[in-house]
This record gives sequence, structure tokens and C-alpha cells, in this order.
Amino acid sequence: DDSVTVNSCNLMREVATKGTLGEILSVLVVAEWSYQTWGEKVLPITNREVDFTTWEWVDLHSGTYFSEVVSYLRGLLDKEGTLLDDEGKEKCKNAFNRAIQLEEDFFDMAYAN
Repeated sequence: DDSVTVNSCNLMREVATKGTLGEILSVLVVAEWSYQTWGEKVLPITNREVDFTTWEWVDLHSGTYFSEVVSYLRGLLDKEGTLLDDEGKEKCKNAFNRAIQLEEDFFDMAYAN
């Protein structure tokens, strides 16, 4: 596995086992919102006759239903943010920023190959 994949899995395990709800939601929102943005962008150019794996992944991460899932997760994170003290907000910000960097690294790796 590429190091970015390992690091992403490690972050998810870390927040799942040691993080707060806010940290978990921060990482989930980044992942799902990133994939929604990607899925919507590539949906019109996805070749359904050649690559089943890709178009299935695109279909999973695009459309009205998935958009509602991402909106729901974002709403949960926003609500959780109103309940956090400054330390909790900082933890969420750090988890969010780590997840963003890993997603950026992942897409850089995927498109470089």
C-alpha cells in the first residue's frame, strides 16, 4: 500500500478509537465531501462500457442520495461544533486539516499514476 493510504487508514483508526465525535465527524466529512465533489465532476465523462469498478465508485459518490448523506454529515459536524469548547474545536480543526492533506495527497498520487 502507498504511504498515503496507510496514513489515511491510520487517521481513521485513530479518531475511531481515541477521538471525540467531533473528530470522527471531521474526518468523515472530509472524506465523503471530497469523494462527492470528485464523483460529481467525473460523472459526465465516466465510461460505463469499459471500467465497471470506476463507474460503480462514481455512482456511489454522486447523485441526490449521496449529496443528502454528505449534507447530513456536515450538519452533524456543524451542530457538534456548537457544543465544543475551544480545545474540542482545535482537535476537530486538526483532524479536519490532517484529513484534507491526506485526501490531497491521495488524489495527487492517483492522478500521477
